[in-house]
Amino acid sequence: MVLQRAPQRAVVWGFGNISTLTTLTMNNKTYTTMSDSEPANLQNESIWSVALDPVSDEGPFDIHVSQPLANRTLVTITLRDVLFGDVWLCSGQSNMQMTVGLIFNATEEMANAANYPKIRLYSAGLFSTPAPVEQLVGIGLLWALPTAENIGKTNWSIFSAVCWLYGRMIHTALGGRPIGLIATIYGGTAIEYWMPPAALQECNNTM
Repeated sequence: MVLQRAPQRAVVWGFGNISTLTTLTMNNKTYTTMSDSEPANLQNESIWSVALDPVSDEGPFDIHVSQPLANRTLVTITLRDVLFGDVWLCSGQSNMQMTVGLIFNATEEMANAANYPKIRLYSAGLFSTPAPVEQLVGIGLLWALPTAENIGKTNWSIFSAVCWLYGRMIHTALGGRPIGLIATIYGGTAIEYWMPPAALQECNNTM
């Protein structure tokens, strides 16, 4: 994955037992935080978050997150090969959803994808929900390196051509800076479907 580089402070967050101390270690620095006192999901877990110090070095880094269980067993999850660069969110309708396999020179584009290992891809799944949720309903592509399969696996599903071409362009223009591309797209959707109900109510829109 790619996290936002300095001067911004990247935020790492997750779920855990309520009021439990979470320890995060990266690059020989340790952060601690407490989980919220209110449950955030059906598993009765709460949210914890850590704002990292600004990171200028691109990495890669490993991030270790530890939490004690009720029986005092310490559980550690490690995020490996984390880069720091610029993270871009690509969202929209069918023009953004059109995938790499459907564009001009698609075969060449997919063949060259592996030449950009500092670009990382993530895609939300094509799912919807009538109410706001804390987590994605589904994932189309977990954080992954660009390969012919990952950018051209399925037409109209993975991966957005506009998002990929833009990310590749700025990666090159910025001297090979790590780029994280997050695609959350759904063709044929109105903007109201992307808004929380409270925002629509304020505008007297009941869609």
